Amino acid sequence: MSGVVFDSAILVDALVGLSSARTEIVRSPERWITRLAWSEVLAGARGDADRVEDYLSHFKVVELNEEIARRAAALVEQRPVVALGDAISLAAAQVTGRIFVTRNTTAFPASMPGIRIPYTL
Repeated sequence: MSGVVFDSAILVDALVGLSSARTEIVRSPERWITRLAWSEVLAGARGDADRVEDYLSHFKVVELNEEIARRAAALVEQRPVVALGDAISLAAAQVTGRIFVTRNTTAFPASMPGIRIPYTL
Protein backbone atom coordinates (compact mmCIF):
# COMPACT_ATOMS: atom_id res chain seq x y z
CA MET A 1 0.00 0.00 0.00
CA SER A 2 1.05 3.59 -0.33
CA GLY A 3 0.20 7.01 0.93
CA VAL A 4 0.21 8.58 4.33
CA VAL A 5 -2.14 8.79 7.29
CA PHE A 6 -2.45 12.32 8.65
CA ASP A 7 -2.87 13.22 12.30
CA SER A 8 -5.89 15.42 13.03
CA ALA A 9 -3.60 18.25 14.18
CA ILE A 10 -2.09 18.49 10.69
CA LEU A 11 -5.61 18.71 9.23
CA VAL A 12 -6.65 21.45 11.63
CA ASP A 13 -3.43 23.38 11.01
CA ALA A 14 -4.15 23.32 7.27
CA LEU A 15 -7.75 24.40 7.81
CA VAL A 16 -6.65 27.46 9.77
CA GLY A 17 -4.15 28.37 7.05
CA LEU A 18 -0.78 27.12 8.30
CA SER A 19 1.30 26.90 5.14
CA SER A 20 3.55 24.11 6.46
CA ALA A 21 0.52 21.87 6.97
CA ARG A 22 -0.98 22.71 3.59
CA THR A 23 2.35 22.01 1.88
CA GLU A 24 2.64 18.63 3.59
CA ILE A 25 -0.88 17.62 2.59
CA VAL A 26 -0.47 18.73 -1.03
CA ARG A 27 2.81 16.87 -1.43
CA SER A 28 1.07 13.58 -0.67
CA PRO A 29 -0.86 12.25 -3.66
CA GLU A 30 -2.63 9.57 -1.60
CA ARG A 31 -4.05 11.09 1.57
CA TRP A 32 -5.62 9.05 4.36
CA ILE A 33 -7.15 9.90 7.73
CA THR A 34 -8.77 7.74 10.36
CA ARG A 35 -12.50 7.93 11.02
CA LEU A 36 -11.54 9.22 14.46
CA ALA A 37 -9.52 12.10 12.95
CA TRP A 38 -12.45 12.80 10.62
CA SER A 39 -14.73 13.06 13.65
CA GLU A 40 -12.30 15.22 15.64
CA VAL A 41 -11.93 17.74 12.82
CA LEU A 42 -15.66 17.86 12.10
CA ALA A 43 -16.45 18.27 15.81
CA GLY A 44 -14.30 21.40 15.83
CA ALA A 45 -16.07 22.93 12.82
CA ARG A 46 -18.10 25.30 14.99
CA GLY A 47 -20.74 26.39 12.50
CA ASP A 48 -18.61 25.73 9.44
CA ALA A 49 -19.47 22.06 9.00
CA ASP A 50 -20.20 22.23 5.27
CA ARG A 51 -16.78 23.70 4.46
CA VAL A 52 -15.04 21.25 6.78
CA GLU A 53 -16.88 18.24 5.33
CA ASP A 54 -15.94 19.38 1.84
CA TYR A 55 -12.31 19.61 2.97
CA LEU A 56 -12.45 16.14 4.55
CA SER A 57 -13.87 14.66 1.35
CA HIS A 58 -10.37 15.05 -0.17
CA PHE A 59 -9.06 12.32 2.13
CA LYS A 60 -9.64 8.58 2.06
CA VAL A 61 -10.77 7.17 5.40
CA VAL A 62 -9.32 4.22 7.29
CA GLU A 63 -12.12 2.70 9.34
CA LEU A 64 -11.43 1.31 12.79
CA ASN A 65 -11.38 -2.48 12.83
CA GLU A 66 -10.30 -5.13 15.29
CA GLU A 67 -6.75 -5.35 13.97
CA ILE A 68 -6.22 -1.60 14.27
CA ALA A 69 -7.87 -1.51 17.71
CA ARG A 70 -5.64 -4.32 19.01
CA ARG A 71 -2.52 -2.66 17.60
CA ALA A 72 -3.54 0.67 19.17
CA ALA A 73 -4.05 -0.97 22.56
CA ALA A 74 -0.60 -2.57 22.31
CA LEU A 75 0.95 0.81 21.41
CA VAL A 76 -0.61 2.45 24.47
CA GLU A 77 0.70 -0.37 26.65
CA GLN A 78 4.21 -0.01 25.17
CA ARG A 79 4.22 3.80 25.24
CA PRO A 80 1.93 5.14 28.01
CA VAL A 81 2.63 8.73 26.89
CA VAL A 82 0.61 8.04 23.73
CA ALA A 83 -3.11 8.88 23.98
CA LEU A 84 -5.51 6.28 22.60
CA GLY A 85 -6.61 8.53 19.71
CA ASP A 86 -3.01 9.04 18.63
CA ALA A 87 -2.34 5.32 18.99
CA ILE A 88 -5.32 4.55 16.75
CA SER A 89 -3.92 6.84 14.05
CA LEU A 90 -0.46 5.30 14.23
CA ALA A 91 -1.91 1.79 14.33
CA ALA A 92 -4.02 2.55 11.25
CA ALA A 93 -0.89 3.66 9.41
CA GLN A 94 1.08 0.61 10.54
CA VAL A 95 -1.63 -1.92 9.73
CA THR A 96 -2.22 -0.44 6.27
CA GLY A 97 1.48 -0.04 5.48
CA ARG A 98 1.50 3.76 5.39
CA ILE A 99 3.55 6.53 6.97
CA PHE A 100 1.99 8.43 9.89
CA VAL A 101 2.36 12.22 9.51
CA THR A 102 2.11 14.14 12.77
CA ARG A 103 3.62 17.10 14.57
CA ASN A 104 3.23 15.43 17.98
CA THR A 105 6.86 15.01 19.00
CA THR A 106 5.88 14.31 22.61
CA ALA A 107 4.19 11.04 21.73
CA PHE A 108 6.13 10.27 18.56
CA PRO A 109 9.85 11.02 18.28
CA ALA A 110 11.00 11.80 14.75
CA SER A 111 13.38 8.84 14.95
CA MET A 112 10.49 6.39 15.39
CA PRO A 113 10.09 4.19 12.29
CA GLY A 114 7.04 4.96 10.17
CA ILE A 115 6.66 8.52 11.48
CA ARG A 116 7.15 11.77 9.60
CA ILE A 117 7.29 15.07 11.50
CA PRO A 118 7.09 17.74 8.78
CA TYR A 119 7.10 20.71 11.17
CA THR A 120 6.60 21.63 14.81
CA LEU A 121 4.84 24.53 16.50
